[in-house]
Amino acid sequence: MDASSLDRAPSPAPGGLAGPAPQSAVPAVAPAAVPAVVVAVPTYRRRAGLTRLLERLAGIRHPIAIIVADNDTREDGAADGLAVVAGLQRTGYPHPIEAIAVTERGIAQVRNALVARAIARPETRFIAMIDDDEWPEPNWIEALLAVQARCGAHVVGGPVRRAFEVPVADYLADANNYAPGTRRSGPTDLVDATSNVLLDAELFRGMAPPWFDPSFALTGGEDKDLMIGLKLDGKRFAWADEACVNEEMPASRCSQTWAIQRAFSTGNSDMLVNIKRRPPGFTVLRESVKIVGALAVALLNLALFWNQARLFEGQRLAARVGGKIAALLGHRHLEYKTIHGR
Repeated sequence: MDASSLDRAPSPAPGGLAGPAPQSAVPAVAPAAVPAVVVAVPTYRRRAGLTRLLERLAGIRHPIAIIVADNDTREDGAADGLAVVAGLQRTGYPHPIEAIAVTERGIAQVRNALVARAIARPETRFIAMIDDDEWPEPNWIEALLAVQARCGAHVVGGPVRRAFEVPVADYLADANNYAPGTRRSGPTDLVDATSNVLLDAELFRGMAPPWFDPSFALTGGEDKDLMIGLKLDGKRFAWADEACVNEEMPASRCSQTWAIQRAFSTGNSDMLVNIKRRPPGFTVLRESVKIVGALAVALLNLALFWNQARLFEGQRLAARVGGKIAALLGHRHLEYKTIHGR
């Protein structure tokens, strides 16, 4: 297997076309003309999730290469990501695939290693990022590329449909919902996450590393920090609502307690990004006024409404405000010290 080649043609579908294509068919694109896409996967102790993701990526027909960066630093050397990829390489895998070890702990460090490896290949045109607790729909790459070509965007994001391991109330399922149908395909103001994203590789070639700020190693927010920086630099964003990925929500993430803790974490990392980047309209005084207003709304929800959904929204808003206040006081919440899923 040539792990450096990105020009491999997709395997024909079972029962594929035989003989010349009918006149109405879209002409096949020669492999050399297909945009070279590297799928970059950060992983940490999720053997089952990573295996599922790579099995789904095997079914993607667009030519891709895959890089897995394993951040497992256990002294016994039992790195799940490296082992999973080695097994696939031995048994045969339809796309070029390699795994690298990243010994310094942190999601930003892993993303930086993935980008460095991807852009070291001169043929790399785009980098698609997806997490090890997710899996894509078969048209994922094609849908991202189609919107990128139509909009000329530097960054294209897509929706994430969550799959809950245990049943949850509707108000929990709807919290932070980025499922298909919540946004229209086309140009958008900002894509603020890397859980489902296509990035122009030239963005990184034109910037000095580290691209993802290592100070966000365990807090999260390293992706939003990058995106805000790109936006301030005038880069273009788009949304591909057809480019859907699915995210596993294990039982540990299906509780109201976890959702409230996550709101605190998001508020904390968002404020840390704003303090660093100082986007237009941001000042500590103005943000403080907004915090007071949001806190008042949260308290009203908690005091006046006994509906469980409204109480939850009040608690979640209060937690988000608390995370922002903590950031203003210098606290960094380490969301990614704990790993969920397998």
